[in-house]
Amino acid sequence: MTMKNLRRWLIPGKYKNGYMPVADLFRVLCVLLVGWFHIWQQSWLPPTWKYGPVEIDLLPLVRTGYLMVDMMLLLSGFLLFIPYARAREKGTQLPDVPLFFKKRAARIIPSYYFCVFLMLFVSALPQRMYDSWRYMALDLIGHLTFTHNLTYEGYIGTRLNGVLWTLAVEGQFYILAPLIGRAFVKKPIMTYAGLTAVAFVYRFVYVNGMTNTSLYFNRLPAMLDVYANGMMCAWLCVALKRRLKPTPLTALGATVGCVIAVWGVWRIACAQATRFDGELIRMGQMIYRFPLSVCGAVILLCGTQMPRWLQAVMGNRVTRFLSGVSYNFYIWHSLVALRLRAWHIPPYVSEMPQKEGETPWQLHYTLLCFIAALAFATAMTYLIEKPGAKLLRKLLKIETSKSRSTEVKEKPKENEKIDLIEN
Repeated sequence: MTMKNLRRWLIPGKYKNGYMPVADLFRVLCVLLVGWFHIWQQSWLPPTWKYGPVEIDLLPLVRTGYLMVDMMLLLSGFLLFIPYARAREKGTQLPDVPLFFKKRAARIIPSYYFCVFLMLFVSALPQRMYDSWRYMALDLIGHLTFTHNLTYEGYIGTRLNGVLWTLAVEGQFYILAPLIGRAFVKKPIMTYAGLTAVAFVYRFVYVNGMTNTSLYFNRLPAMLDVYANGMMCAWLCVALKRRLKPTPLTALGATVGCVIAVWGVWRIACAQATRFDGELIRMGQMIYRFPLSVCGAVILLCGTQMPRWLQAVMGNRVTRFLSGVSYNFYIWHSLVALRLRAWHIPPYVSEMPQKEGETPWQLHYTLLCFIAALAFATAMTYLIEKPGAKLLRKLLKIETSKSRSTEVKEKPKENEKIDLIEN
């Protein structure tokens, strides 16, 4: 390899159409850890490996996998604000608001509504899970309007799918996103400080005084600083990429920064893993939410400037595929794990095989959960999500060419690797 080629692979890469390898890998790892947490809750399989004198123990990261939901929301804020950050940097037109809502609807509704109605008619109603019509109405209407995390019946006591509370937070944030995006474009520091202050006051003043925080600690106001960190990260990415010359030195610095941020995530997971009581766990989530999202923002920011060879590792056909089906994997993984357990697949002897230490079952069950959830997510992506999105785009008259011309008025330079990214 010549020095010229070596230097080429030691500087940040160039990608067309706004592809960001770090965003794909970030999404995949976050969804994987959330799924691993829910599967681990059923199997209790210790995520430890020993190779001679070397022992790898990922238990703190797996048993706190629920923390990665915050990182997923961070990524959402980051990707949604990229068009606003570009418009601010270049002085071009801001994204069209009606078009934004149409694209968001086409993106999340098909798989989401399919899951809601499938669970209603295949599980909840046949098994008579609702005690009253009121209970069913609050659960169903809440899910259909993305407000189910506001009631006990739709959140803690839902008979549909417990992991869908995240979509309620996302849907509510989508309503505010154009307004917040425009405020961020005009006064980024003030908007960032305002969002962070609202989140801190909500978590540490309003929620902190409650004896039971379970219904309140995962509502949108409690997440606003997470979204704010994602938006600030997007602004910095767009601003720095036009001012920072890509060199091996900057790539090395970005790599070091990313490693430090990953270490920060690990330390937060280790600290949170020492909490066992429900209220202590929820309080830990509220305490660590801001520093965790800062670490995630640093990973995203530094990931865009890492050496080309590392970005090639982060972005390949495997990570692109997994990222593409990750939405449905998140929706279905918990239901798949629970069904396999209920159907005794694979078979187990004792009533609590995880407690009795049936190691072969623990291993086989864990592997089968991941494989089955991935297969089901792939099927749902190509049979429901993509056809549904295509139909909605047609009904809502969303044209790709129009979207591009509306959102991006200036052709990106050759060395720009961040463009509009579909969240």
